[in-house]
Amino acid sequence: MATLGKIAGEIGKKYVVAGFDGFIDAIVHAVDVRDGDSYTRIDTIFNFGSRIVAAAGKSTNIELVPQKKLVGGNGPIMAGAMHNFGANVQYIGALGIPVSDIFADFAAKTHAVSIGNYGETHAVEFSDGKIIFGEMLPLCRVGVANLLDKMPEEDLVNAIDQCDAFALVNWTMMPHLDDIARFFWKEILPKCSQRKRLFFFDLADPRKRKQSDLAEFLQVIRSFEQFGRSILGLNVSEAQQVLQTVAGTFNLSEREEEMRRAAEFLRESLGISLVFIHGIEMSAAAVAGKSSLASGYFVENPQISTGAGDHYNAGFLAAYLCENDINFAINFAAATAAFYVKTGRSPSLTDIKIL
Repeated sequence: MATLGKIAGEIGKKYVVAGFDGFIDAIVHAVDVRDGDSYTRIDTIFNFGSRIVAAAGKSTNIELVPQKKLVGGNGPIMAGAMHNFGANVQYIGALGIPVSDIFADFAAKTHAVSIGNYGETHAVEFSDGKIIFGEMLPLCRVGVANLLDKMPEEDLVNAIDQCDAFALVNWTMMPHLDDIARFFWKEILPKCSQRKRLFFFDLADPRKRKQSDLAEFLQVIRSFEQFGRSILGLNVSEAQQVLQTVAGTFNLSEREEEMRRAAEFLRESLGISLVFIHGIEMSAAAVAGKSSLASGYFVENPQISTGAGDHYNAGFLAAYLCENDINFAINFAAATAAFYVKTGRSPSLTDIKIL
C-alpha cells in the first residue's frame, strides 16, 4: 500500500476545481424529554419516526435545539477538506451574492467565485444517522447563465486547463447541474489541453429525482471519459438507487462480496473508469481489472455525521490523485471520514490513521 508520505509530497502539486452548490447547515437535536434547561434528545431515526407516526390523525410538536451553524453543501465541505490536506483548490458555487460571512474564510482559502445564493438546511442528527430538511430554492436558479455572469468563458477555460481534478457534486439539489456539466463538456473542455484529468461526480441521494433524469445524468458522467477518467462516488443508499436505474433490481447490503460485486457491475455497466461505494462499516471500489475492500473504520458514537460522505469523497480524491491505487484511496477516505465523525473537524494529513 502507498504511504502517507507520498500524499504529503504530492498533494501540494495538485490543483482541484469543484462546484457548484452551497448551503449553510444548522446542526440540531430533536428533543425527547426536556427538564428545565436540560434535555434528552431523541437518539435514533427509528424513535424519531415513531414519534411522527404516532401523531398521524392528531398533531405533535418536536423541539429542535441548534448546536452550531456550519459551511455546508457537498461541494464546500469536500473542497474545504481537500484544502486542509494541502491541495490547491478553487471553488465555484452558490455562496451568496455578496458572499455570506459564514463562507468568508472558506472563500478566501479556496479562491472562491460565488455564482448565486445558497440553500439552508436543518440537519437533525441521531446516533444512527441524520435527517436533513433543506430549503434549496436558490439553487434551482443556478445555471450556466449565472456561471458565465461571474466567470467569463476564458476564465473557466483557464481554471479547468490548470486542474488535475474537476468535481461536480450535489446533482440531486442542483436541477441545472446537467446543463452545467454539458456546457463544460461541449464548450470548455475541448478548448483545454488534452491531458487526462479526473472528473469526480457525487449524486447526493437522488431518491427525489425521477429515475429517467438519473439515467440521463449517468450518461453525462460517461461522456466525460472522452477527456479523462470519470469517478462516481456513492454511499450504499445511492448505489442501490443507481443499481435499480441501471439493472432494474439488485439488492445491496454491506457485505463484502455484495459491495465488491456492485462496484464492479456499476463501473462496467456505466462505462466509466472508477466507482466506489462507502457504507458505515465497509467500502468497495472498482477500476478495470481490479476491485478492493476496506473496513475497520466504524465509529460507534459519532459526534457529527453531516458531511461524513463529503469527507470520504475528499479523502478518496486526494489519495487517488497522488497515488493511483484504489485500495489505498478507500482506506485513506475511510480514515478521513472516521476522524471527522469522531472529532467534528476536518483532518490534516497528520491526523489520518490508516489500518
